[in-house]
Amino acid sequence: MLKNTFLLVFTFLSFSLSAQFTEVGIAGGVANYQGDLSPEISFQDLNIGITNGSVGILVRRNFNPFIGLRGALNYGKVAGDDRLSPPGSFKNNRNLRFETDIFEASAIAEWNIFGYDPAYGTKVFTPYLFAGVGGYYFNPKTDYNGRLVALQPLGTEGQGSPGYGKKYSLISLCIPVGGGLKAALGENWTVGIEFGARKIFHDYLDDVSGFYAPYEVVAERGEVAASVAYRGWELTDESPAASTPAGSGRGNDKFVDWYYFSVATLTYNLSGSGNGRRRIRGMNKSGCPTW
Repeated sequence: MLKNTFLLVFTFLSFSLSAQFTEVGIAGGVANYQGDLSPEISFQDLNIGITNGSVGILVRRNFNPFIGLRGALNYGKVAGDDRLSPPGSFKNNRNLRFETDIFEASAIAEWNIFGYDPAYGTKVFTPYLFAGVGGYYFNPKTDYNGRLVALQPLGTEGQGSPGYGKKYSLISLCIPVGGGLKAALGENWTVGIEFGARKIFHDYLDDVSGFYAPYEVVAERGEVAASVAYRGWELTDESPAASTPAGSGRGNDKFVDWYYFSVATLTYNLSGSGNGRRRIRGMNKSGCPTW
């Protein structure tokens, strides 16, 4: 009985240790955004009308064929534009637009549904799911008179003025979740595709969330601030001071913004040849203990 228990434990540990390997790699694809400036006509209000690029680097530690942990640095650009909404709609008349770079660092756990260990040639393809935690930096901007203007310092909804709360932070947390497919290209290379959504904890990725502040409140920060807080005046003959709908809804703070990375990945196994990993002391080629 004791010998059988020992054999079982040794087999499990040998299997787990032999399956451990570390990968480094790159990612590249596209980035999208969902929020107050998404066009009303798009699927699930996802702004598929504006797609920008994303790139990243990653390190993945595989603890066994099913569980891995990766750290990643990602960059992407997202944007939204009310001009993509149907003519005459609330969003089209609001006439706001933004873009922002996103710099993200994350730690993510992966679950390989079929198991993955290309060194043995039996687990070389799998779908996987992932979830983790990350932090990111963003800085929404808009074009005005031929130049890009950073929006957060302007307090476009009155932030920073008495009675309007403080300005939002440009650094925040996110929860990356998603899934993908991966396949082995030999023993050391892995190629994959994945879709990842980022749950964030504020509604200002696009600088739009609550209500219009009075023109004179925003104008304390200058003519540019007051002019980009509400841009419906660009579609009429009215001035920003006369047309700003103070007190009415500028955005919808009940639904926070999201951003998405859809990427292809390529990783290399730093542990070297799978044949070398098979020759662990006490194991034969099939991965079973020898005595």
